[in-house]
Amino acid sequence: MNKKILVSAALALSSTTLFASNQTFQASINGWSEPTFAETNALHFGKIRLASGSTCTMDNAGAVTGDCDASDANIQLGGITVSGLAPNSAMNITVSGSSSANLTFAPATTATDGTSTETTANGVATAFTTDGSASDITINVYGQMSVDTALTAGADYSVDYTVDVSFQ
Repeated sequence: MNKKILVSAALALSSTTLFASNQTFQASINGWSEPTFAETNALHFGKIRLASGSTCTMDNAGAVTGDCDASDANIQLGGITVSGLAPNSAMNITVSGSSSANLTFAPATTATDGTSTETTANGVATAFTTDGSASDITINVYGQMSVDTALTAGADYSVDYTVDVSFQ
């Protein structure tokens, strides 16, 4: 009787593999292009006092106050255009300043696509969602420029800033 039980157990094990099946499924993804950036206006604070500790602040209209020459003809808001975006895309916009050998720049910005407008602070990610038409985003850059090490009269100085668009 033991032989019959073993044989029927062996048949039961082998018969389960006869009922196996499979099916193929698909994994999908949508591709999109990375956004492109274009500088439409180079940010310029004009002239600033040469002494270490001097600070010039530009507001969102391009007006400067502090240790700078408010009548300088070179003063200009920075302008960045972000294009190639998909409609209704959620993203974070971060604008970060930096320091050079002589200067520190702490940017503030206003980003708009004509429907939404967001203001950012230096290094802080700000949520933004494109409109249904995927309009370009215009970012106006302004903020505060500080002199860390005394400057030389008549010399040109610059400091970098970074615009980052990260999709959520």
